[in-house]
Amino acid sequence: MSDELQFEDVQTIVPEDRLLPTLDPKRRVQAMGTIQQDDLHIFLREEILREIIIYSKSNTSRELGGVLIGDFYKWKSTYWIEIVGYVKAVRYENTSASFKFTLDTQEQIQRDKEKRFNDKPIVGWQHTHPHYGIFLSGYDQFIHNNFFSQPWHVALVVDPCADTMGFFQTKRSRIVACGFFYILDPVPASR
Repeated sequence: MSDELQFEDVQTIVPEDRLLPTLDPKRRVQAMGTIQQDDLHIFLREEILREIIIYSKSNTSRELGGVLIGDFYKWKSTYWIEIVGYVKAVRYENTSASFKFTLDTQEQIQRDKEKRFNDKPIVGWQHTHPHYGIFLSGYDQFIHNNFFSQPWHVALVVDPCADTMGFFQTKRSRIVACGFFYILDPVPASR
């Protein structure tokens, strides 16, 4: 990966003030894992997780990946993101134990993102570890620190063979595992 790789011109995003989904009685939200008060709170929509899992299981002999699209908000002293979309990487380099974004990957993701999500920012990245578990390798940490280093960026690792997943974020200059909030699809209105 070259040092010129950057998914978008990262601009300063000022988080909009918005009520946390956990406080909104119209939304069904479930905490997954341990979430600290000073974490960047991550809200992941059910339909987006479904899309990520289906793609992650499409090839369990090699690593796959993509980027997470969303919005960055603040409620009182809590910063949070809501992941509202996913753009899978189509042009990339991968093996059974590595996934590499290339300049072709960047261009393809930017085109797909603009077509599907307009100007919504990238709020993180995702890749798979088939049969390897949930962690960030040294190379994964390099990618996160150098290309997804904004306060609203997270990493999601999926092991499609073990049906496990985990989020990571940067806190106090260290990448740490963290929990997230799962936003369930709305209940269909009864007739």
